[in-house]
Amino acid sequence: MKQGKRTFFELLVILSGLVMALVVILLCSDEPTTALKFFFTGPFSSAYFFGDMLNTAVPLIICGLAASVSFTASVWNLGLEGMVYFGMLTGTLSAVAMEGWPAAIAIPLMFIAAFAGGALLAAICNFLKRKFDLDVMMSSLMLANVVFYLIFMLVEGPLRDMESGQGVTTKAIPEAFRFGRILEPSDLNTTLFLALALAVIVYFALKRSRVGYEIRMTGQSPAFARYGGVSTAAVASLAMIFSGGLSGIGGMTYVLSTSFRVRNQLCGIGWSGLSIAMISRNNPLLVVPVALFFAYLTKGAECAALFADITPDVSQIIQGAILLLVTSEKLIEFLIGRRKEKKSSERKSGKKEAVNA
Repeated sequence: MKQGKRTFFELLVILSGLVMALVVILLCSDEPTTALKFFFTGPFSSAYFFGDMLNTAVPLIICGLAASVSFTASVWNLGLEGMVYFGMLTGTLSAVAMEGWPAAIAIPLMFIAAFAGGALLAAICNFLKRKFDLDVMMSSLMLANVVFYLIFMLVEGPLRDMESGQGVTTKAIPEAFRFGRILEPSDLNTTLFLALALAVIVYFALKRSRVGYEIRMTGQSPAFARYGGVSTAAVASLAMIFSGGLSGIGGMTYVLSTSFRVRNQLCGIGWSGLSIAMISRNNPLLVVPVALFFAYLTKGAECAALFADITPDVSQIIQGAILLLVTSEKLIEFLIGRRKEKKSSERKSGKKEAVNA
């Protein structure tokens, strides 16, 4: 699809999301005027709501980056949510284990543990692909489901903090390892700068480095990449592992931005990251505004639920519709490509018949 058409489609997706919000609220609310007001303006109505929106965007940005890396290499990592959750757990447990350590040492190790947790699951998917030729898309999705239930069992069993008073959770990250708030009274903290820095780093890594070039070539034209001496299997594995590691860091920032604990429930940021990467065309810099848009939808729905009569699940309905639009575009591109291939084949067949005649 040409650049102009792509830009138009991206704008259409965003506009469709807002129109969908309008339609859903009109259908579901008994006081649609109030609900619409708080949905569209609520996230900007106070420092608390605005900060909360930015806070929600932080893990979404990182998960969008994680999906962008693997998608650029044409590795369809659908297990992002599981990698988020596992990285969240390994990072949190490492922080709890390091209580009393100097923050300058413990905080980097906490993020390394989170990265390692997500990367480990990605490495398992790579192993299954290499050993049994199991498709990464399927293996990552199935492995994520296994991880969900495994962590639920751990959090509800041996890892549960019985004294938390906050439901079924692990122990909390020590206060010395938590990031400082930057917009009171919201929970927005300095992990925002980490997310923005990662967006810039991933952009330059993909666009300006040799490894990034190999990742892009592996995704765009594997045959050409192999002809140029690139080990496409190794590059795809590297992209998958880095995607998993970033997912783990995204999970860690989610914990640091909310309750500082791992709960026995999914947060959904991995699934949102897949949509964000698709809409942003795997461009790390575009991931940031798209993630902010998703955070806006989420917080707008929460504001409308707080001050009117709609459910906060409205944002999930809208995000699902956006994902459907994005995937439908991919399907259209695929069908157009198949049609062109068929016409090309028919023309070649006609020429052969003419020569033989």
